[in-house]
Amino acid sequence: MARGKGTPRRTRELADDDDFSPTSPSSPRRAATPPAASPSRLAMSATAHPTAPEKPGRGPLPASAETTYHQRLRGLLVEHRKARRAWSELVIRGLVGRTKAVLELWVDVELALKAISKQSSSSSTTDVRAGYLFAQSAKLSEQVAAVEGIFANLTETVNGMQSICERAEYLVIEAAKTRGTLFAFREPLWVTWPLARFADGIQALTTPYVHSLALVRRLLDTLLTFPVLPSASTSSPLLDTAPTTTSKAEKDDRPRPSNEQIQASLSLLAVQPLLPGKANDWGSEGWEEVMAVEVGGWER
Repeated sequence: MARGKGTPRRTRELADDDDFSPTSPSSPRRAATPPAASPSRLAMSATAHPTAPEKPGRGPLPASAETTYHQRLRGLLVEHRKARRAWSELVIRGLVGRTKAVLELWVDVELALKAISKQSSSSSTTDVRAGYLFAQSAKLSEQVAAVEGIFANLTETVNGMQSICERAEYLVIEAAKTRGTLFAFREPLWVTWPLARFADGIQALTTPYVHSLALVRRLLDTLLTFPVLPSASTSSPLLDTAPTTTSKAEKDDRPRPSNEQIQASLSLLAVQPLLPGKANDWGSEGWEEVMAVEVGGWER
């Protein structure tokens, strides 16, 4: 019996197969497998794009290859770092705190003298006033002497930095005489910097501390200027000029600075504006970052 005019089964199966049916936006096409590359084409590709060997990183000079100049310079750099840290400790934890204590003590003395002056001038009041002046005068002199002692330590620290600069310059001259000018001025000592550049860097890092020391001296001269404490027998406490202490600040005849001048000087003392800040490449922190790269065994 003859079949109907419908599509034969084999024809329908072939028509339903995506591989043989025409493509359309609604029917995704199966990805075609790329042809295998021939060996000759692979060889040509490898020849056209050869893989270059990786160059080893240029690290610091091995410790076994260091000379006495490397070791002596590293010693100077470490010594200078200790001096900078000592400066920060002396200023932040020593000088600023001691100076504030002196100023607070002087405020207490002024208030106490004004209170005593308002009382009747009896013998008991005079004795109390005399005892108070003697005690506070000695205490004020002691604290001013402590501030001056810290400044003396700062001066010694800066002198040590300048001595390191001189020793670094001498090291460059000695290296130029014994190893040649190329070794001293051109050849990298560890990574990229030659010996002379380290010496110049130490000098550039020291100069702001020299200027800052002079600024600290001027600020202290302003902050430690006090009127002379009165004697026990005067009726006007803050106007008498009879000295009761031997401190340098109390011997000064200059008038007491205003509160605005005192606050400004104290702020400058704490901020240290002449020293490079953190964002400056030649500051202490920026220098440490450079040394960590340029000096072999910097943390040893």
